[in-house]
Formats: sequence, C-alpha cells, structure tokens
Amino acid sequence: MIPAVAGLPGCIVLAAGSSRRFGSDKRQFLLPSGTTLLDQTLATVRDVFDRRVLVLRTDDDELAARYRADWQIVLAPDAALGMGHSLAAALPAVQDWPGAVIALADMAWVQAKSFRAVQAALEPSALVVPFYCGERGNPVGIGRDYFGRLANPQGDSGARQLFGEYSGRVIRLELDDTGILRDLDLQPAQAVRP
Repeated sequence: MIPAVAGLPGCIVLAAGSSRRFGSDKRQFLLPSGTTLLDQTLATVRDVFDRRVLVLRTDDDELAARYRADWQIVLAPDAALGMGHSLAAALPAVQDWPGAVIALADMAWVQAKSFRAVQAALEPSALVVPFYCGERGNPVGIGRDYFGRLANPQGDSGARQLFGEYSGRVIRLELDDTGILRDLDLQPAQAVRP
C-alpha cells in the first residue's frame, strides 16, 4: 500500500529540450516585455506552486546556477532522447508529492489560474488534461499513482501513452485560456507579450 502524501501537488517544468527546430536556445528568447521565455514561464509557476522542480540539460551549468535559489534543479542526462526522459529524471525528486503538474518551458502564455485549476483537480489517482474550446493543451497533471509508469520512458512521447492507456481516468478541464495551446516552436516572430 502506498502511504498517504500530504500537501498540494507541485510543478515540474521541463526545460531540457535542444530547440533544434527553433534554431537557437528558445529558453533565452526575449519576449517584447524584455523577459526571456523561460523567465516568464518560471515566474508564473513560482507564483502558484510552493514545490517546484526545474529540469535542465547536464550542460546547463549557467542556468542551474541562476535558478538554484528558487528551484530544485534536476539535470536530465538523457534529455536528447525525448521529453519522457526529462520527466523520468525529475520523478525521484517528487516521490513525496501527491501529484505533479507538468509544465513546458516554452509555454509562457499559460495563466496562473490555469495552473491552479490543474493543481486543484489533481489527486494521487488522477490524470488531468486542460482543454480550450475542445482542443487539448498544457500543462497536464499526473497523480502519484502513475509515477512508476513513467520511470522507464520510450522516446519522445512523454506521458502521452499513459494518458491514452488510462483515458477513462482522465479529468478534462475546459479552461478559458488560449495560453494552454500556445508555445514557441518554429516562429519566434509570433511571440507577443504574455
């Protein structure tokens, strides 16, 4: 039997991608406000969550030093193999959480209220997916009961396979936030003030 876990779910921010399609380190892309993409994402998460993990690449010494005061830093040695490997690297650090909200570093337009809604719906046996006008978005929530299933990832699917396998347990949240659909991938010219 898994022991009860106290406290609210925390947040894991996946920021170990290589930005190959973007052409440069998109985490450091400057938004019109003068804030980097990563700083904007982290500021919103920090305002909502007391427990936070930031997943970086093993060669991200400068970023790790910059954020270490406010974040638990996890380095993902297999990040190049896909997002699932970055998430798996973070799981040992969150075993005492009842669940984890999984945020993507390049989704700087997600509103704090959306993070709070996913956090509030999450419990150890739940999977939570936000939607805007019927379209699936991020961040997602993963209850602690599923952490073991994510420990040995296969490629770049992250938790996608898990959500498909347990689709009957997924809590669908319809949110009024276009930011849950918006990331910065191929076209930096589309970035606007969050």
